Formats: sequence, structure tokens, C-alpha cells
Amino acid sequence: MLIELHVKNIALIEEVKLKLHDNLNIFSGETGAGKSMLIDSIQFAIGNRTSKQIVRKGQQCAYVLLEFQDTKNVVIPILEENGIPYEGRKIILERTLYTSGRTVYKINGVTSTRGIVRDIATLLIDVHGQHEPQSLLETAKHINLLDGFGDEQFIAIKHSYDNDFTKWQAISQKLSDIDIDDRKKLQLKDMLTFQIEEIEMANLKVGEEDELKAQYQVLANAEKILIGCQKAYACLESEDGGALSLTGLASRNIQDIANISVEISNFYDTLEGVQSQLQDVMFDLRRYTEQIEYSPEVLVDIQNRLDTIYKLRKKYGDNIEEILEYKDKCQTELDEMLSAENDTQHLQNELLKLENILKEKAEQLTKMRICMASSLEGQIETHLRDLQMPHAQFKINVTLTDIFTKNGQNNVEFLIKTNLGDDLHPLSKIASGGEISRVMLALKTVLLMGDTIETVIFDEIDSGISGIAAQKVAEKLAIISSDRQVICITHLPQIAAMANNHYLIEKNVVNDFTQTSLQLLTDTQIYQELSRLMGGIQTAITLQSARELKELANKYKETRV
Repeated sequence: MLIELHVKNIALIEEVKLKLHDNLNIFSGETGAGKSMLIDSIQFAIGNRTSKQIVRKGQQCAYVLLEFQDTKNVVIPILEENGIPYEGRKIILERTLYTSGRTVYKINGVTSTRGIVRDIATLLIDVHGQHEPQSLLETAKHINLLDGFGDEQFIAIKHSYDNDFTKWQAISQKLSDIDIDDRKKLQLKDMLTFQIEEIEMANLKVGEEDELKAQYQVLANAEKILIGCQKAYACLESEDGGALSLTGLASRNIQDIANISVEISNFYDTLEGVQSQLQDVMFDLRRYTEQIEYSPEVLVDIQNRLDTIYKLRKKYGDNIEEILEYKDKCQTELDEMLSAENDTQHLQNELLKLENILKEKAEQLTKMRICMASSLEGQIETHLRDLQMPHAQFKINVTLTDIFTKNGQNNVEFLIKTNLGDDLHPLSKIASGGEISRVMLALKTVLLMGDTIETVIFDEIDSGISGIAAQKVAEKLAIISSDRQVICITHLPQIAAMANNHYLIEKNVVNDFTQTSLQLLTDTQIYQELSRLMGGIQTAITLQSARELKELANKYKETRV
């Protein structure tokens, strides 16, 4: 059960903290006061997609907290599975949405994910949105509505079917990919083979391009290098003034005095070292120049090799590493094509096996849907009679299809006859807005009978309803709320009068800002609000009518609920 709601900076709501109670909680107020914002806030907290525009103007974030009492312990396994702490049966769901778009979910104070929040919320609360009755007009959604009444066996079979259907789709797609036009397949195979062979024939080596560029640079400047190196060698080698002979002479001049002081000894050692290094440089220069041999043929070979690499780079990658990676990718794709050709028969056999399995499970689902539909038809007709549709006949048409879908091999459509002498017609073709609302309420009533969800929210279930039908809807809500918490937004006095707890939603202007506020009404305020709902103008007569309406509602709950 939802025991506390804390909303902050959601649209017109600056901040609202609300304690909620058992049974029927009614919210009413003028049109535009922000009643639906309350439901939007709850749906926001349980993970519904929303825009950051929901954040109140001038604020940095929107925040909603829902505190539940899990009296049936349905959520504890999920908390334990995900390592979320809990105390007693208290479950706190929080969501913060920042203007940047970032969202933070928390469960019992621990940061969590939207998926876990939604898994928990589906066990605790069922929100019947303002526009949900319109889903009855969409035939494609009827099969999901019917399946919502399935038992554990039905759910298990459908889940198993869904897993097999996913495999069947994957294999079908593979076979479709294999069965592409033969000409295109041959063209692709030839192209991959050509590209692989072109790269392999080049016999590329990682780092080769840099080495070739260095060699090319040397050979292209061979004459200049030789002249420079020979001149340098001559400067070192000359006996009359070469660097080597002068360094040797300097070393010999201080050799005899090197033992007089440490400084002179260091000078001597340094000169000896320089002389040794100069000898090494001379040796390396001579050997390097001897190795340089200008060859136009070699230069052309290097240039051709670089051209080959450049052409491959233009086609397959920015460097040799990427070219080789591209070749490996082509080889993998070619291998898969060749393997796929060999696997076609195997895949076809697997597909046939899966189709037989799917057909068997689809037949089971069909039989169970027909049984569910038959049972549901009678229950809904009973509730429709209670809701002032005495001649209504409700039919759920379950038909077979030749193709496999995610739901099996069925189409489901709701049909209805609202008046004597009429024929059954699709719900979308004949039902009025008020009739649609009552059919949805009947569906919800049947669904809730076997459900463990403790909190149900109806956002304007009274759409298109008035008079006696409104009274019947009110009575039905009172019955539903007898063993669970119901939160309902309404414009009708008949429904509001059934409230165990009645809240008023108002819109006010404070400091040039519009904001929405809520308050739990006293008995006197309840009569005033019922009077407003009955006629808008409050008089002694309307107040007396409001008291009588409330007394009749209380008497109904005492005797019938």
C-alpha cells in the first residue's frame, strides 16, 4: 500500500507531502488545478519515460518519493536478489530528474536502475491512466489485455514460446541473408577474393614503409652524403692539423705532469677519451661511406615498392597495420560465406524443428486463450450489468493465423453489443466514451480479483459517464477498494461521495508563481466539495443534497461492501 507521497518541483507542484490511507482515496478539484500531475508524479517515480520539461520553472531538478508498505511481502525476493537493504516491510522508491537530463533512481536509499524500479513497482501499484481506455480501441492491444488474465501455466508456456520464437527469427534471418541473389553473392565473393589476394601478393610487413622511406632518403642523397663524410674524415685524419693528431699531441704534452695534481690528471684522461672517440668516429665514417653505393636500379625498386604500399593504403587503410586488419576482416567474411553455404541445410533443419515446437506451443496458447475468453466474457458481462449496461453482450473473438508472431498464431478482438436487437460489432466501432470507460473498469475489476497488487490508481475512470451509470461506477470502486487501496481522480459527486478519504487539489498564485496544493478534507469541507461537484454554486439546498449523497454512500459501504 502507498502510505506516503512526496513531490517536489514537478510542473506546478512546488512541494507536496501527503499521507495516504486504506480503501478509497478520492482526489477532486477544478479543471486545470493539476489533478493529473499527481498521477504523473507517481508514474514518474516508478520509471515512466518523461521529458526534463516536467521540472518546475526556475528549479534545478524534480523529485518524487513513494513510500509503500509491502504487507504481502511480494517485493522482498527482488530486494534480496539485488542486494538492496530493507527494514520490515517498508519500500521507498525515489527518483530525481535534473535539467541536464540525468536521472537518479533509489530504492530504500540505495542507487538503483530503472529496470529494477519498474520490476518492483509492477508488484506494488497498478496505474490506470487517463487515456488507457483508448487502448480498447486498438485491436492490436486486445491480445495483451486477454493474456493479462492468464494463470502461471499460461505465462510459463508463453515465455517458453517467446524464447523459441526469438531463436526462430534469428535462424530465419540467417537463411534470408544466405539466400541473397546468387549474382550478388558471386560478385561479393569475387571482390573479397581479389582484395585478399592483392594484399597477400604485396607481402607487407609491419614497419616496412618507414624503413623504405629511410633507405630512399639515403640513396637519393648519396653523392651529398659521400662528399660530406669524406671531408669530415679528412679533417680528423690529417697528420699536419687533423683533429686526431692535434688531440694526441695535446695529450702527450701533459702526460709527464699528469701525476702532479688531480686536475691535470683529469685533463689527461679526458684527452685520451676524446682521442679514442675520434678514432671510433673515423672508423665508423670510413665503414659507412664504403657501404654507400648509389644505384638507380635500387632507388627505382624502392620507389615502386612505396608506390605499391601507397595504392593499397588508398584502398584499404591509412597504414600497413590497417591494411592487414582489413585483409583479415575480408578473410573472415569470405570464410563465413563459404561456411554459410555448407550450413544452409543444417539451418533449414533447425528451422523446421523450431516451427514444429512453435506450432505445438501456439496451439496450447490458442486453447488456453479460448478458455480464458469464455470465462472472461461472462465475468465482464456481469460487471457491465452492474455498471448500468443491462443488455450488453461482450465477446472475445480468438482466431487463428497462418504465421508465427511474438504472441503465437492468434488474432484477438473484443466485440460488444450494447442494446437489444443489435449485432456484435468491434468495440472501436460502436462503443461510446462512457461505455469504453465501463468496459475498461469491468476488465480491471476481473483482473484485480486474482491479483496481489495492493494499490490501484484510476485517473478519471468516470470519463463520459453520468447519472445512474456514475452511481454504479462509484459502487464498483467501493467494492474494489474494500480489500485494497484505490486512488481515484474524479469529477463526479457520486464517486467522490464513496471516498474513505477525500483530498482537494487547488491551484493558487503565490508571489507571481502558480502552484498546486493538496489537503485532506474534513466532513464539512467534504460537503462543500460535493456541493461544488453537484452544481458549482453552493447553497443550503446543494449542501443538504451533498450530505444526503454522502450518507447514502456510507450506508452502501456499510451494507454492501
